Amino acid sequence: MTDLRRNLRANSWIQMGAVLAMVVCINILSTRHVTRLDLTEDRIHTLSQASKALMLRLEKPLTVRVFFTGGLEAPYNNHEQVVLDKLEEFAAWSRGKMEVELTDPTGDDEARQQALRFGIAPIQYQFRSQTRSELRQVYMGAALLYGDQHLTLPALTQVNTIEYELARSIKRLMDGNEVRRIGYLTGHGEPDLLTAKGPVEALRAQLTQSMELVPVRLGGAEGVDTSLDSLLIIGPQSPVSQREQYQLDQYLMEGGTLAFFLSNFQPDLQSLRSRPLDHGLEDLLGHHGVQLNRDLVLDRTQNGKLPVPVRRGQFVMRAAVNHPLIPTTTNLSRSSLAVKDLDMMTLPFASSLSLVDPLPPELQGEVLARSSEHASRSRLVDRIDPSTLRNPRPDEEEAVSDLIVAVRGEFGSFFAHGEIPDRREQDGPPIRESTPTRLVVGGSTHFIANNQTFVLNLLDWLVEDTALIDIRSKTMQVSALDPLEPAQVRNLKIANLLGPAFLVFLLGGGRLLYRRRTVELPR
Repeated sequence: MTDLRRNLRANSWIQMGAVLAMVVCINILSTRHVTRLDLTEDRIHTLSQASKALMLRLEKPLTVRVFFTGGLEAPYNNHEQVVLDKLEEFAAWSRGKMEVELTDPTGDDEARQQALRFGIAPIQYQFRSQTRSELRQVYMGAALLYGDQHLTLPALTQVNTIEYELARSIKRLMDGNEVRRIGYLTGHGEPDLLTAKGPVEALRAQLTQSMELVPVRLGGAEGVDTSLDSLLIIGPQSPVSQREQYQLDQYLMEGGTLAFFLSNFQPDLQSLRSRPLDHGLEDLLGHHGVQLNRDLVLDRTQNGKLPVPVRRGQFVMRAAVNHPLIPTTTNLSRSSLAVKDLDMMTLPFASSLSLVDPLPPELQGEVLARSSEHASRSRLVDRIDPSTLRNPRPDEEEAVSDLIVAVRGEFGSFFAHGEIPDRREQDGPPIRESTPTRLVVGGSTHFIANNQTFVLNLLDWLVEDTALIDIRSKTMQVSALDPLEPAQVRNLKIANLLGPAFLVFLLGGGRLLYRRRTVELPR
Protein backbone atom coordinates (compact mmCIF):
# COMPACT_ATOMS: atom_id res chain seq x y z
CA MET A 1 0.00 0.00 0.00
CA THR A 2 2.85 2.36 0.85
CA ASP A 3 4.51 1.71 -2.53
CA LEU A 4 1.23 2.35 -4.34
CA ARG A 5 0.79 5.71 -2.60
CA ARG A 6 4.39 6.61 -3.35
CA ASN A 7 3.89 5.78 -7.05
CA LEU A 8 0.63 7.76 -7.21
CA ARG A 9 2.32 10.78 -5.60
CA ALA A 10 5.25 10.53 -8.01
CA ASN A 11 2.88 10.28 -10.97
CA SER A 12 0.99 13.35 -9.74
CA TRP A 13 4.21 15.39 -9.50
CA ILE A 14 5.35 14.21 -12.93
CA GLN A 15 1.99 15.15 -14.47
CA MET A 16 2.08 18.58 -12.81
CA GLY A 17 5.64 19.16 -14.04
CA ALA A 18 4.66 18.09 -17.56
CA VAL A 19 1.70 20.49 -17.54
CA LEU A 20 3.91 23.37 -16.33
CA ALA A 21 6.52 22.55 -19.01
CA MET A 22 3.80 22.54 -21.68
CA VAL A 23 2.50 25.93 -20.50
CA VAL A 24 6.03 27.41 -20.59
CA CYS A 25 6.66 26.01 -24.08
CA ILE A 26 3.31 27.26 -25.38
CA ASN A 27 4.05 30.76 -24.02
CA ILE A 28 7.50 30.76 -25.65
CA LEU A 29 6.04 29.62 -28.98
CA SER A 30 3.20 32.17 -28.75
CA THR A 31 5.71 35.04 -28.68
CA ARG A 32 7.14 33.80 -31.99
CA HIS A 33 3.98 32.69 -33.77
CA VAL A 34 1.17 35.20 -33.33
CA THR A 35 -2.42 34.52 -34.34
CA ARG A 36 -5.14 37.09 -33.74
CA LEU A 37 -8.80 37.19 -34.74
CA ASP A 38 -10.10 40.51 -36.14
CA LEU A 39 -13.85 40.51 -36.81
CA THR A 40 -14.10 44.16 -37.93
CA GLU A 41 -15.29 44.79 -41.48
CA ASP A 42 -12.10 46.56 -42.64
CA ARG A 43 -9.72 44.62 -40.32
CA ILE A 44 -8.70 47.90 -38.71
CA HIS A 45 -7.19 46.15 -35.68
CA THR A 46 -4.90 43.92 -37.77
CA LEU A 47 -1.40 45.20 -38.45
CA SER A 48 -0.37 45.54 -42.08
CA GLN A 49 2.37 43.29 -43.42
CA ALA A 50 4.73 46.29 -43.50
CA SER A 51 4.23 46.88 -39.76
CA LYS A 52 4.81 43.23 -38.96
CA ALA A 53 7.99 43.16 -41.05
CA LEU A 54 9.14 46.33 -39.31
CA MET A 55 8.79 44.76 -35.86
CA LEU A 56 10.69 41.66 -36.95
CA ARG A 57 13.64 43.96 -37.74
CA LEU A 58 14.03 45.07 -34.11
CA GLU A 59 17.54 44.39 -32.90
CA LYS A 60 17.40 46.15 -29.52
CA PRO A 61 14.73 46.49 -26.82
CA LEU A 62 12.04 49.07 -27.62
CA THR A 63 10.18 50.72 -24.75
CA VAL A 64 7.07 52.82 -25.33
CA ARG A 65 6.06 55.01 -22.39
CA VAL A 66 2.51 56.26 -22.77
CA PHE A 67 1.44 59.30 -20.75
CA PHE A 68 -2.34 59.52 -20.88
CA THR A 69 -4.83 61.24 -18.59
CA GLY A 70 -7.68 58.89 -17.74
CA GLY A 71 -11.40 59.55 -17.54
CA LEU A 72 -11.69 61.85 -20.56
CA GLU A 73 -14.97 62.51 -22.27
CA ALA A 74 -15.81 62.22 -25.96
CA PRO A 75 -14.19 62.48 -28.45
CA TYR A 76 -11.16 61.32 -26.43
CA ASN A 77 -12.93 58.83 -24.19
CA ASN A 78 -11.59 55.75 -25.98
CA HIS A 79 -8.31 57.14 -27.40
CA GLU A 80 -6.24 55.61 -24.61
CA GLN A 81 -7.64 52.14 -25.21
CA VAL A 82 -7.19 52.41 -28.99
CA VAL A 83 -3.54 53.46 -28.56
CA LEU A 84 -2.84 50.67 -26.07
CA ASP A 85 -4.55 48.04 -28.24
CA LYS A 86 -2.46 49.06 -31.24
CA LEU A 87 0.73 49.05 -29.18
CA GLU A 88 -0.10 45.55 -27.93
CA GLU A 89 -0.42 44.43 -31.55
CA PHE A 90 3.01 45.86 -32.31
CA ALA A 91 4.45 44.20 -29.18
CA ALA A 92 2.96 40.84 -30.14
CA TRP A 93 5.09 40.85 -33.32
CA SER A 94 8.27 42.09 -31.64
CA ARG A 95 9.41 38.66 -30.41
CA GLY A 96 9.52 40.00 -26.86
CA LYS A 97 11.65 43.05 -27.71
CA MET A 98 8.94 45.67 -27.14
CA GLU A 99 7.52 46.77 -23.80
CA VAL A 100 4.63 49.18 -23.18
CA GLU A 101 4.33 51.27 -20.00
CA LEU A 102 1.24 53.35 -19.18
CA THR A 103 1.33 56.31 -16.78
CA ASP A 104 -1.45 58.71 -15.78
CA PRO A 105 0.30 61.96 -14.75
CA THR A 106 -2.82 63.31 -13.03
CA GLY A 107 -1.79 64.28 -9.49
CA ASP A 108 1.69 62.80 -9.93
CA ASP A 109 4.40 65.49 -10.03
CA GLU A 110 7.16 62.99 -10.75
CA ALA A 111 5.26 61.59 -13.76
CA ARG A 112 4.59 65.10 -15.07
CA GLN A 113 8.28 65.99 -14.84
CA GLN A 114 9.18 62.77 -16.63
CA ALA A 115 6.72 63.57 -19.44
CA LEU A 116 8.20 67.05 -19.82
CA ARG A 117 11.72 65.60 -20.05
CA PHE A 118 10.55 63.55 -23.01
CA GLY A 119 8.98 66.64 -24.62
CA ILE A 120 5.37 65.74 -23.82
CA ALA A 121 3.60 68.87 -22.63
CA PRO A 122 0.00 69.07 -21.40
CA ILE A 123 -2.62 70.16 -23.92
CA GLN A 124 -5.84 72.09 -23.44
CA TYR A 125 -8.86 69.84 -23.01
CA GLN A 126 -12.36 71.26 -23.10
CA PHE A 127 -15.60 69.38 -22.62
CA ARG A 128 -19.07 70.86 -22.58
CA SER A 129 -22.43 69.18 -22.39
CA GLN A 130 -25.93 70.27 -21.44
CA THR A 131 -25.19 69.56 -17.80
CA ARG A 132 -21.45 70.06 -17.36
CA SER A 133 -18.55 72.18 -18.60
CA GLU A 134 -14.90 71.31 -18.02
CA LEU A 135 -11.57 72.93 -18.97
CA ARG A 136 -8.23 71.49 -17.88
CA GLN A 137 -4.80 70.40 -19.05
CA VAL A 138 -4.34 66.73 -19.93
CA TYR A 139 -1.64 64.44 -21.31
CA MET A 140 -2.05 62.35 -24.47
CA GLY A 141 1.47 61.52 -25.64
CA ALA A 142 4.03 58.74 -25.92
CA ALA A 143 7.81 58.44 -25.89
CA LEU A 144 9.60 55.67 -27.80
CA LEU A 145 13.02 54.60 -26.48
CA TYR A 146 15.29 52.45 -28.65
CA GLY A 147 18.84 51.98 -27.43
CA ASP A 148 20.31 55.44 -26.82
CA GLN A 149 17.74 57.12 -29.08
CA HIS A 150 14.26 58.36 -28.32
CA LEU A 151 11.42 59.91 -30.31
CA THR A 152 8.31 61.63 -28.99
CA LEU A 153 4.69 61.70 -30.13
CA PRO A 154 3.57 64.68 -28.03
CA ALA A 155 -0.17 64.70 -28.81
CA LEU A 156 -2.08 61.58 -29.88
CA THR A 157 -5.32 63.47 -30.45
CA GLN A 158 -6.09 61.62 -33.71
CA VAL A 159 -6.21 57.82 -33.72
CA ASN A 160 -7.41 57.16 -37.26
CA THR A 161 -3.77 56.99 -38.44
CA ILE A 162 -2.23 55.67 -35.22
CA GLU A 163 -0.61 52.65 -36.91
CA TYR A 164 1.17 54.89 -39.41
CA GLU A 165 2.35 57.30 -36.69
CA LEU A 166 3.78 54.47 -34.60
CA ALA A 167 5.35 52.62 -37.55
CA ARG A 168 6.90 55.83 -38.92
CA SER A 169 8.42 56.63 -35.53
CA ILE A 170 9.76 53.12 -35.00
CA LYS A 171 11.25 53.09 -38.51
CA ARG A 172 12.99 56.43 -37.91
CA LEU A 173 14.50 55.10 -34.70
CA MET A 174 15.82 51.98 -36.41
CA ASP A 175 17.12 53.87 -39.45
CA GLY A 176 18.87 56.53 -37.38
CA ASN A 177 16.37 59.38 -37.97
CA GLU A 178 17.36 59.62 -41.65
CA VAL A 179 15.73 62.68 -43.23
CA ARG A 180 15.02 62.80 -46.96
CA ARG A 181 15.81 66.09 -48.75
CA ILE A 182 13.06 67.09 -51.19
CA GLY A 183 13.67 70.09 -53.47
CA TYR A 184 11.00 72.26 -55.10
CA LEU A 185 11.49 74.66 -58.00
CA THR A 186 11.08 78.43 -57.41
CA GLY A 187 11.37 81.59 -59.48
CA HIS A 188 8.33 81.24 -61.76
CA GLY A 189 5.44 82.09 -59.43
CA GLU A 190 5.27 78.62 -57.91
CA PRO A 191 3.79 78.18 -54.41
CA ASP A 192 6.49 78.30 -51.73
CA LEU A 193 6.04 75.08 -49.79
CA LEU A 194 7.84 76.54 -46.76
CA THR A 195 5.64 79.64 -46.38
CA ALA A 196 2.35 79.04 -48.24
CA LYS A 197 -0.83 79.11 -46.16
CA GLY A 198 -4.08 77.22 -46.41
CA PRO A 199 -4.13 73.58 -47.58
CA VAL A 200 -0.40 73.70 -48.46
CA GLU A 201 0.33 74.51 -44.83
CA ALA A 202 -1.31 71.25 -43.74
CA LEU A 203 0.67 69.36 -46.39
CA ARG A 204 3.89 71.00 -45.17
CA ALA A 205 3.20 69.83 -41.62
CA GLN A 206 3.00 66.24 -42.90
CA LEU A 207 6.05 66.49 -45.14
CA THR A 208 8.39 68.04 -42.58
CA GLN A 209 7.84 65.21 -40.09
CA SER A 210 10.22 63.02 -42.07
CA MET A 211 11.54 65.20 -44.91
CA GLU A 212 13.47 68.42 -45.39
CA LEU A 213 12.02 70.84 -47.96
CA VAL A 214 14.67 72.70 -49.96
CA PRO A 215 13.83 75.60 -52.35
CA VAL A 216 15.71 75.30 -55.67
CA ARG A 217 16.39 78.18 -58.04
CA LEU A 218 17.91 77.29 -61.41
CA GLY A 219 19.36 79.13 -64.38
CA GLY A 220 22.79 79.95 -62.95
CA ALA A 221 26.12 78.22 -63.31
CA GLU A 222 25.27 75.44 -60.85
CA GLY A 223 22.68 72.79 -61.63
CA VAL A 224 20.39 70.87 -59.28
CA ASP A 225 22.06 69.75 -56.06
CA THR A 226 22.57 66.01 -56.54
CA SER A 227 22.23 65.42 -52.79
CA LEU A 228 18.48 66.03 -53.17
CA ASP A 229 16.48 62.82 -53.08
CA SER A 230 13.79 64.19 -55.41
CA LEU A 231 12.72 67.45 -57.06
CA LEU A 232 9.18 68.82 -57.40
CA ILE A 233 8.07 71.23 -60.13
CA ILE A 234 4.73 72.60 -58.94
CA GLY A 235 2.77 75.12 -60.98
CA PRO A 236 5.19 77.50 -62.70
CA GLN A 237 3.25 80.57 -63.83
CA SER A 238 5.87 81.77 -66.35
CA PRO A 239 8.12 79.95 -68.84
CA VAL A 240 10.94 77.78 -67.51
CA SER A 241 14.01 78.82 -69.54
CA GLN A 242 15.99 76.46 -71.75
CA ARG A 243 18.91 76.76 -69.35
CA GLU A 244 16.70 75.65 -66.45
CA GLN A 245 15.21 72.83 -68.51
CA TYR A 246 18.74 71.64 -69.32
CA GLN A 247 19.56 71.54 -65.59
CA LEU A 248 16.36 69.61 -64.87
CA ASP A 249 17.21 67.21 -67.70
CA GLN A 250 20.73 66.64 -66.39
CA TYR A 251 19.44 66.02 -62.85
CA LEU A 252 17.25 63.27 -64.33
CA MET A 253 20.24 61.91 -66.27
CA GLU A 254 22.20 61.68 -62.99
CA GLY A 255 19.53 59.41 -61.56
CA GLY A 256 17.43 62.04 -59.76
CA THR A 257 13.65 61.68 -59.69
CA LEU A 258 11.29 64.42 -60.90
CA ALA A 259 7.61 65.10 -60.24
CA PHE A 260 5.78 67.69 -62.37
CA PHE A 261 2.39 69.06 -61.29
CA LEU A 262 1.47 71.53 -64.02
CA SER A 263 -1.59 73.58 -64.87
CA ASN A 264 -2.25 75.01 -68.31
CA PHE A 265 -4.91 77.37 -66.96
CA GLN A 266 -5.06 79.52 -63.83
CA PRO A 267 -8.56 80.15 -62.39
CA ASP A 268 -9.49 83.63 -61.11
CA LEU A 269 -12.13 83.25 -58.41
CA GLN A 270 -12.96 86.97 -58.50
CA SER A 271 -13.73 87.35 -62.20
CA LEU A 272 -14.60 83.62 -62.62
CA ARG A 273 -12.38 83.39 -65.68
CA SER A 274 -9.50 81.10 -66.56
CA ARG A 275 -6.16 82.50 -67.70
CA PRO A 276 -3.92 80.43 -70.00
CA LEU A 277 -0.44 79.67 -68.63
CA ASP A 278 2.77 79.08 -70.56
CA HIS A 279 5.33 77.08 -68.61
CA GLY A 280 7.18 75.92 -71.73
CA LEU A 281 7.72 72.36 -70.51
CA GLU A 282 5.68 70.48 -73.13
CA ASP A 283 8.63 69.62 -75.39
CA LEU A 284 10.82 68.43 -72.50
CA LEU A 285 8.04 66.20 -71.14
CA GLY A 286 7.16 64.94 -74.61
CA HIS A 287 10.75 63.82 -75.15
CA HIS A 288 10.62 61.92 -71.87
CA GLY A 289 7.38 60.13 -72.79
CA VAL A 290 4.51 62.33 -71.55
CA GLN A 291 2.24 64.59 -73.61
CA LEU A 292 0.46 67.37 -71.67
CA ASN A 293 -2.64 68.57 -73.53
CA ARG A 294 -3.97 72.14 -73.71
CA ASP A 295 -7.46 71.37 -72.40
CA LEU A 296 -9.50 71.14 -69.20
CA VAL A 297 -11.24 68.03 -67.91
CA LEU A 298 -14.89 68.39 -66.85
CA ASP A 299 -17.10 66.02 -64.91
CA ARG A 300 -20.70 67.01 -64.19
CA THR A 301 -21.45 63.82 -62.24
CA GLN A 302 -18.43 63.21 -59.99
CA ASN A 303 -16.95 66.49 -58.80
CA GLY A 304 -15.90 68.51 -55.79
CA LYS A 305 -16.96 71.91 -54.48
CA LEU A 306 -15.55 75.35 -55.23
CA PRO A 307 -16.32 78.58 -53.30
CA VAL A 308 -17.77 81.05 -55.82
CA PRO A 309 -19.53 84.45 -55.39
CA VAL A 310 -23.29 84.07 -55.04
CA ARG A 311 -25.72 86.99 -54.90
CA ARG A 312 -28.25 86.87 -52.05
CA GLY A 313 -30.50 89.89 -52.40
CA GLN A 314 -28.30 92.98 -52.14
CA PHE A 315 -25.32 91.02 -50.82
CA VAL A 316 -22.69 88.92 -52.58
CA MET A 317 -21.21 86.08 -50.54
CA ARG A 318 -19.15 83.00 -51.25
CA ALA A 319 -20.83 79.63 -51.27
CA ALA A 320 -19.35 76.19 -51.96
CA VAL A 321 -21.01 74.66 -55.00
CA ASN A 322 -20.30 71.51 -56.98
CA HIS A 323 -18.16 72.41 -59.95
CA PRO A 324 -17.53 70.36 -63.13
CA LEU A 325 -13.94 71.66 -63.35
CA ILE A 326 -13.09 69.89 -60.07
CA PRO A 327 -13.39 66.27 -61.18
CA THR A 328 -13.11 63.49 -58.63
CA THR A 329 -12.22 59.96 -59.60
CA THR A 330 -12.02 56.46 -58.22
CA ASN A 331 -10.42 55.22 -61.44
CA LEU A 332 -7.02 54.60 -59.87
CA SER A 333 -4.29 52.10 -60.63
CA ARG A 334 -4.52 49.07 -58.32
CA SER A 335 -0.98 47.97 -59.15
CA SER A 336 0.83 51.17 -58.12
CA LEU A 337 1.90 51.51 -54.49
CA ALA A 338 1.23 55.24 -54.62
CA VAL A 339 -2.53 54.96 -55.25
CA LYS A 340 -3.68 51.35 -54.94
CA ASP A 341 -5.22 51.76 -51.47
CA LEU A 342 -6.74 55.22 -51.97
CA ASP A 343 -10.51 55.50 -52.37
CA MET A 344 -10.78 58.72 -54.36
CA MET A 345 -8.74 61.64 -55.67
CA THR A 346 -9.67 65.24 -56.51
CA LEU A 347 -7.97 67.06 -59.40
CA PRO A 348 -9.10 70.70 -59.70
CA PHE A 349 -8.63 72.41 -63.10
CA ALA A 350 -6.79 69.43 -64.55
CA SER A 351 -5.52 69.01 -68.09
CA SER A 352 -5.46 65.60 -69.72
CA LEU A 353 -2.23 63.67 -70.28
CA SER A 354 -1.17 60.80 -72.49
CA LEU A 355 1.84 58.54 -72.70
CA VAL A 356 3.81 58.76 -75.92
CA ASP A 357 2.99 55.77 -78.11
CA PRO A 358 5.22 53.95 -78.56
CA LEU A 359 7.54 54.60 -75.66
CA PRO A 360 11.22 53.81 -76.14
CA PRO A 361 11.98 50.19 -75.16
CA GLU A 362 14.09 51.43 -72.23
CA LEU A 363 11.05 53.10 -70.62
CA GLN A 364 7.90 51.77 -68.96
CA GLY A 365 4.80 53.94 -68.53
CA GLU A 366 1.91 53.60 -66.10
CA VAL A 367 -1.29 55.59 -65.69
CA LEU A 368 -1.86 56.25 -61.97
CA ALA A 369 -5.20 58.09 -62.23
CA ARG A 370 -7.86 58.51 -64.91
CA SER A 371 -11.05 60.54 -64.96
CA SER A 372 -14.39 58.82 -64.49
CA GLU A 373 -16.46 57.48 -67.38
CA HIS A 374 -18.72 60.56 -67.10
CA ALA A 375 -15.90 63.01 -67.86
CA SER A 376 -15.24 65.12 -70.92
CA ARG A 377 -12.64 67.66 -72.01
CA SER A 378 -12.69 71.03 -73.69
CA ARG A 379 -10.07 73.42 -75.12
CA LEU A 380 -12.25 76.54 -75.01
CA VAL A 381 -13.15 77.04 -71.33
CA ASP A 382 -12.62 80.75 -70.70
CA ARG A 383 -15.21 81.19 -67.93
CA ILE A 384 -15.42 79.05 -64.80
CA ASP A 385 -18.82 80.28 -63.62
CA PRO A 386 -20.77 77.07 -62.84
CA SER A 387 -23.88 78.48 -64.52
CA THR A 388 -22.03 78.63 -67.87
CA LEU A 389 -20.86 75.01 -67.60
CA ARG A 390 -24.17 73.28 -66.90
CA ASN A 391 -24.48 72.09 -70.48
CA PRO A 392 -21.80 70.61 -72.78
CA ARG A 393 -19.83 73.10 -74.85
CA PRO A 394 -19.70 72.89 -78.68
CA ASP A 395 -16.10 71.62 -78.72
CA GLU A 396 -16.50 69.30 -75.76
CA GLU A 397 -15.40 65.70 -76.24
CA GLU A 398 -16.64 62.89 -74.01
CA ALA A 399 -13.62 60.80 -73.03
CA VAL A 400 -11.90 59.09 -70.13
CA SER A 401 -8.69 61.11 -69.68
CA ASP A 402 -5.37 60.20 -68.11
CA LEU A 403 -4.67 62.65 -65.28
CA ILE A 404 -1.49 61.36 -63.59
CA VAL A 405 1.16 59.20 -65.27
CA ALA A 406 4.52 57.74 -64.26
CA VAL A 407 7.46 56.76 -66.44
CA ARG A 408 10.48 54.80 -65.25
CA GLY A 409 13.58 53.33 -66.82
CA GLU A 410 16.64 54.71 -68.59
CA PHE A 411 15.93 58.11 -70.15
CA GLY A 412 17.74 59.76 -73.02
CA SER A 413 18.72 63.43 -72.65
CA PHE A 414 16.54 66.04 -74.38
CA PHE A 415 19.75 67.95 -75.14
CA ALA A 416 21.80 64.97 -76.32
CA HIS A 417 22.20 66.28 -79.88
CA GLY A 418 22.16 70.03 -79.27
CA GLU A 419 24.17 72.81 -77.72
CA ILE A 420 24.05 73.45 -73.97
CA PRO A 421 21.75 76.47 -73.49
CA ASP A 422 23.58 79.58 -72.21
CA ARG A 423 26.75 77.55 -71.77
CA ARG A 424 28.99 78.45 -68.79
CA GLU A 425 32.63 77.71 -68.09
CA GLN A 426 31.64 75.36 -65.25
CA ASP A 427 29.55 73.19 -67.57
CA GLY A 428 31.03 69.81 -68.30
CA PRO A 429 29.96 67.55 -71.15
CA PRO A 430 26.23 66.74 -71.00
CA ILE A 431 25.13 63.33 -69.76
CA ARG A 432 23.30 61.67 -72.64
CA GLU A 433 21.69 58.67 -70.92
CA SER A 434 20.37 58.22 -67.39
CA THR A 435 20.70 55.45 -64.90
CA PRO A 436 17.33 53.82 -64.02
CA THR A 437 15.13 56.50 -62.47
CA ARG A 438 11.52 57.76 -62.28
CA LEU A 439 9.40 60.62 -63.58
CA VAL A 440 5.82 61.53 -62.59
CA VAL A 441 3.54 64.08 -64.28
CA GLY A 442 0.18 65.36 -63.04
CA GLY A 443 -2.06 67.69 -65.04
CA SER A 444 -3.07 69.89 -62.08
CA THR A 445 -1.15 72.22 -59.79
CA HIS A 446 -4.01 72.46 -57.28
CA PHE A 447 -3.97 68.71 -56.96
CA ILE A 448 -1.20 68.55 -54.34
CA ALA A 449 -3.16 70.43 -51.67
CA ASN A 450 -6.26 68.24 -52.13
CA ASN A 451 -4.59 64.81 -52.03
CA GLN A 452 -2.08 64.85 -49.20
CA THR A 453 -1.90 61.08 -48.70
CA PHE A 454 -1.08 60.55 -52.37
CA VAL A 455 1.66 63.21 -52.31
CA LEU A 456 3.28 61.53 -49.29
CA ASN A 457 2.97 58.10 -50.92
CA LEU A 458 4.38 59.45 -54.17
CA LEU A 459 7.44 60.96 -52.51
CA ASP A 460 8.11 57.69 -50.72
CA TRP A 461 7.80 55.91 -54.06
CA LEU A 462 10.12 58.38 -55.80
CA VAL A 463 12.85 57.94 -53.18
CA GLU A 464 12.09 54.20 -53.02
CA ASP A 465 11.07 54.28 -49.36
CA THR A 466 7.91 52.25 -49.85
CA ALA A 467 7.69 50.51 -46.47
CA LEU A 468 5.21 53.04 -45.06
CA ILE A 469 2.92 53.47 -48.09
CA ASP A 470 0.56 50.61 -47.23
CA ILE A 471 0.40 51.71 -43.59
CA ARG A 472 -0.32 55.38 -44.38
CA SER A 473 -3.26 54.50 -46.62
CA LYS A 474 -4.87 52.49 -43.82
CA THR A 475 -7.02 54.52 -41.44
CA MET A 476 -8.96 53.58 -38.34
CA GLN A 477 -12.36 55.14 -37.80
CA VAL A 478 -13.63 54.85 -34.23
CA SER A 479 -17.38 54.47 -34.15
CA ALA A 480 -19.09 57.43 -32.52
CA LEU A 481 -22.36 57.49 -30.61
CA ASP A 482 -25.18 59.50 -32.12
CA PRO A 483 -25.97 62.66 -30.11
CA LEU A 484 -29.19 62.60 -28.12
CA GLU A 485 -32.01 65.07 -28.49
CA PRO A 486 -32.95 67.16 -25.40
CA ALA A 487 -36.22 65.20 -25.04
CA GLN A 488 -34.31 61.92 -25.05
CA VAL A 489 -31.91 63.22 -22.40
CA ARG A 490 -34.89 64.28 -20.22
CA ASN A 491 -36.57 60.89 -20.57
CA LEU A 492 -33.37 59.06 -19.68
CA LYS A 493 -32.93 61.21 -16.57
CA ILE A 494 -36.49 60.44 -15.45
CA ALA A 495 -35.96 56.73 -16.11
CA ASN A 496 -32.69 56.82 -14.18
CA LEU A 497 -34.37 58.57 -11.24
CA LEU A 498 -37.59 56.59 -11.02
CA GLY A 499 -36.54 53.29 -12.61
CA PRO A 500 -34.74 51.76 -9.59
CA ALA A 501 -37.59 52.68 -7.21
CA PHE A 502 -40.13 51.16 -9.61
CA LEU A 503 -38.09 47.95 -9.86
CA VAL A 504 -37.90 47.71 -6.05
CA PHE A 505 -41.69 48.22 -5.88
CA LEU A 506 -42.28 45.43 -8.42
CA LEU A 507 -39.87 43.13 -6.56
CA GLY A 508 -41.58 43.81 -3.23
CA GLY A 509 -45.05 43.31 -4.69
CA GLY A 510 -44.03 40.05 -6.30
CA ARG A 511 -42.46 38.83 -3.08
CA LEU A 512 -45.61 39.69 -1.14
CA LEU A 513 -47.86 37.78 -3.57
CA TYR A 514 -45.54 34.79 -3.43
CA ARG A 515 -45.64 34.68 0.37
CA ARG A 516 -49.42 34.91 0.46
CA ARG A 517 -49.74 31.94 -1.84
CA THR A 518 -47.18 29.73 -0.11
CA VAL A 519 -47.66 30.55 3.59
CA GLU A 520 -50.62 28.74 5.23
CA LEU A 521 -52.63 31.13 7.35
CA PRO A 522 -53.65 29.94 10.92
CA ARG A 523 -57.30 28.95 11.46
